[in-house]
Amino acid sequence: MPESGSIELVWLFGPFVVYLVMLGVYYVWEGKREEKIRNRYQEAEHGQ
Repeated sequence: MPESGSIELVWLFGPFVVYLVMLGVYYVWEGKREEKIRNRYQEAEHGQ
């Protein structure tokens, strides 16, 4: 059974870890979206 100190650490750092994971997912998602927009722009401008 974990000690109460380790549970307090989870409550202390858990939300921060969740925030970092969500931030990483956002950057990957946004990068893919930006790449699609860039490709669509290049096709429209240069007819490739």
